[in-house]
Amino acid sequence: MKNDVLLEVKHLKKHFPLKKKSIFSKPAGSVKAVDDVSFSVFEGETFGLVGESGCGKSTLSRLITRLVKADSGEINFDGQDFLRLSGSDLRKERKKIQMVFQKPYESLNPRMTVGEIIGAPFEIHHVAKGAEKEKQVKNLLEMVGLSGQYVNRYPHEFSGGQRQRIGIARALALNPKLIICDEAVSALDVSIQSQILNLLNDLQKEFNLTYLFISHDLSVVKHVSNRIAVMYLGRIVEISDASGLYASPKHPYTQALLSAIPVPNPDHKKEQIILEGDVPSPVNPPTGCRLCTRCPYVMPICKEIEPEFMNVSEGHTVACHLYSSSNQLLNNDTLPLSIKTS
Repeated sequence: MKNDVLLEVKHLKKHFPLKKKSIFSKPAGSVKAVDDVSFSVFEGETFGLVGESGCGKSTLSRLITRLVKADSGEINFDGQDFLRLSGSDLRKERKKIQMVFQKPYESLNPRMTVGEIIGAPFEIHHVAKGAEKEKQVKNLLEMVGLSGQYVNRYPHEFSGGQRQRIGIARALALNPKLIICDEAVSALDVSIQSQILNLLNDLQKEFNLTYLFISHDLSVVKHVSNRIAVMYLGRIVEISDASGLYASPKHPYTQALLSAIPVPNPDHKKEQIILEGDVPSPVNPPTGCRLCTRCPYVMPICKEIEPEFMNVSEGHTVACHLYSSSNQLLNNDTLPLSIKTS
């Protein structure tokens, strides 16, 4: 893995305005789906993004691909200010970012054959056509473990795992640098999940791909990721390398998520942290730390001031007031937040 930054996101925001009850009424507020998010992805790595459903993970992926327009912030991709590009410049750079979607059947046009689906990027970007396009489509099918003879079949003739392989083949068509996997295996059986994950790993090694891997399944993310970011209610609360995050999670939300992972040995007892209360509405999130209404370690400052990111170890940052210098918890091995993960 290289240390060059391929994708850098800075203070990215996206608020979706709520519909007015009438044309004369005042705006009813907005859903703060992504609210001041910053992170970097290095070339050749798999960067995991985890969090509960509705925390803004999928919206973030669509902002990066510009399927949704950002309200503010920066997206620097492969040395380009991605949000400022337009026209032919945007089309040229957009080829380098592709997506593999959550539901393989819904992401494939049922009226198109597999050959037409995988071949569409070649035509849209004027890369290949005719016999050359058909040849490349067959090569892509074989690359993801399917027969090139399937080009004239339709999506309904395939299983869920095979459809996801078709989606991966389509994502590979334009030789991208970054592939965003948005819950790419969550709709598949466990045995099929492992096959798709192994395929993604093999393709990454062969083509030096970079992945942004989005999932709510922490066990899957641990298996595939080099570094992981944890997202809660529109904001990232912790970033660390995979081993460090799972061995020593710092943020109370991260610890609660990890404590919920089932253990294979039923005789092994693991403390589970339960966050009381419901997730606040993204329309009106709490002031200060967004976990303050559910956190078992909440302090008065948590309800007033938003915590800044602190370095707790090399490559491990967390946004939590418990780790501020005034609380002197950074080098304390007996933190009240410690949980056993082994």
